[in-house]
Amino acid sequence: MNKPRQPLVESIAQHNALNQNVKKSNPSLIFINTHINGSRLRAMIDTGATHSFITQGAISTLYHSAIPPCDRIAQLGDGQTTFKIVGEVQLFLQFNKVFTPLNVLVVKTMNTDFILGSDWCTKNAARIDYENNQVSIQSSCGRIFIPYHNSIDCLTLDVKSITVIHIPPRESCTVQAKVELSSADTVYFSPVDPIQSEKSIVMSPSLLHINNYTTYLEVYNPHDYTYTLPMSTLLGRVTHKPYEMHSCLLFDTSRETLSLSPQHHIFNTIELEQKPSETSNTIDKLITHIKNVPEQQQLRLILQQHMKIFDISKITQANMHIQHTINTGDSLPISSRPYPRTIEQRRELQDEIQKMTQTNQIRPSNSPWSSPVIIHKK
Repeated sequence: MNKPRQPLVESIAQHNALNQNVKKSNPSLIFINTHINGSRLRAMIDTGATHSFITQGAISTLYHSAIPPCDRIAQLGDGQTTFKIVGEVQLFLQFNKVFTPLNVLVVKTMNTDFILGSDWCTKNAARIDYENNQVSIQSSCGRIFIPYHNSIDCLTLDVKSITVIHIPPRESCTVQAKVELSSADTVYFSPVDPIQSEKSIVMSPSLLHINNYTTYLEVYNPHDYTYTLPMSTLLGRVTHKPYEMHSCLLFDTSRETLSLSPQHHIFNTIELEQKPSETSNTIDKLITHIKNVPEQQQLRLILQQHMKIFDISKITQANMHIQHTINTGDSLPISSRPYPRTIEQRRELQDEIQKMTQTNQIRPSNSPWSSPVIIHKK
């Protein structure tokens, strides 16, 4: 067993170019099978990681000696995500009849049990053959060819927001997210169920591209208020694209390189358009005179809590137990001849009376007092 050689280990990925000629059926994540102490273990090849990693759960089934404790931190390529290293062990990886020694850093947990980083790739002169779906390494007997492990659909990686995002009402926003994977051409993103997560945002399943542990996706705020997305919010999970899934990459393959800046991002999403309700428009008009933005937002939240009051799309009725009476004393009812109206006016009056009767705004009266009605043109 080798002792720790440095206080800080940075696992960073710097992929400067994409292989644009990869076939659609080739996996974005590469896994191979290896044998350690007679037990088979699936390993993910991550050329962007400077070191190789294994979880405590996996090492407990392979390595039964005590692991000396250490206080070291590994940092992902996003510059923010860190996880603690609990030790370092030397393992002998068996491929066919060839053994390759490797110093592996032990961590508490990862999204996959075993990662072969660039240290293993460089030491063994590893070559990734995308056309034939295999990896080859150099040995004293020549090159050894290791086929891809095909059943990798079960790998699931969390997708979390990197910074605090403020999404305006009824608008979508492109969010930069982090994934515990240095790079991948195509992964399938599945958003967190909004019913289970209780988040007031909408996202669509999509195919994402991962570069330098980051990706970009679109988030929609369907509400009438600004929604704040906290840092490290779980947005969903990405899985490897199954072989039987027919899909395509959403970028111009004629370009030699691909820049994943915030101005040039890759995402496949469904745009959602939700027209603002009349009540929302009414509230917006009521607060337009307020120039102070924080005060306007506070008042908007208060009015939205009582949105039903401003809903004029349908007629409502207030239920009260007070009996309204007018004391006329000994005065006799006043009667007068009705004003002459045209047939169109009488029809319009009858329609309005019928509407108000149906909504319980008025009811038939047996009072000897008349109820004058005036029709005013709009």
